[in-house]
Amino acid sequence: MKYISYIVFAFAILVTASCSKQDNGNLATASPDSGGTGQGGSLARFTIADDYLYVVDDKKLYAYSLANPMSPKLTSTQNIGEDIETIYSFKDKLFIGSQNAMYIYSIANGASPDKLGEASHVRACDPVIANEDVAYVTVRSGTGCGGTINALYVFDITNILSPRQKTVINMEGPWGLGMSGSRLYVCNGSSGMNIYDISNKYYPKLVQQIYDATYYDVIVYNDVLICMVEGGTLLYEIKGDGQIVKMGRISS
Repeated sequence: MKYISYIVFAFAILVTASCSKQDNGNLATASPDSGGTGQGGSLARFTIADDYLYVVDDKKLYAYSLANPMSPKLTSTQNIGEDIETIYSFKDKLFIGSQNAMYIYSIANGASPDKLGEASHVRACDPVIANEDVAYVTVRSGTGCGGTINALYVFDITNILSPRQKTVINMEGPWGLGMSGSRLYVCNGSSGMNIYDISNKYYPKLVQQIYDATYYDVIVYNDVLICMVEGGTLLYEIKGDGQIVKMGRISS
């Protein structure tokens, strides 16, 4: 019975987070290329912080209460800017990236985020996940941001407006990523999902790879991984030793 609630919650999150709110109140499905990041996921244009789900479309930020996770309630809508690509959360802040800026919002009031500032020189088109002093970024060829590199970049962001590159790990075709404790989960498209030990935060060490599907994005929720894959969603249990075991699949 424990995992039934995870499956229901996965449906609630993925249906809401893979959508852009339209003026008529309907929800329109977005593609995996649409961008986004955060504790929730880095391609579905949403992130989860405390009891709130935050979703971005090209111009706006939406806040949903998850007091009832099976029925998210919209609590605020606000304009951000143009060409919004990514979102991630850390502690009491949201970091929202466009093609030419990164906007920083406080979520001290979770129902209605408050803009703190922006960094116009930060390129934030690629999926990002971060904590106080390190950011992990995947870049993939063939995206709207241009470029021909497929890799995982690690940055020292002690000074968030002046990140310093620490290392680069070449990959086949990385997409979204997620982080929990000493583990970093990186979706590598048709090449599976890579799991890294980040005990040494600036130099990830590959410890496990899984090849059950083509992976686009990953949500870390308690001891469960919710993976957006081609044709549906895969659920994995995170064991005490860090290894993951497949629980089941939700077909789209």
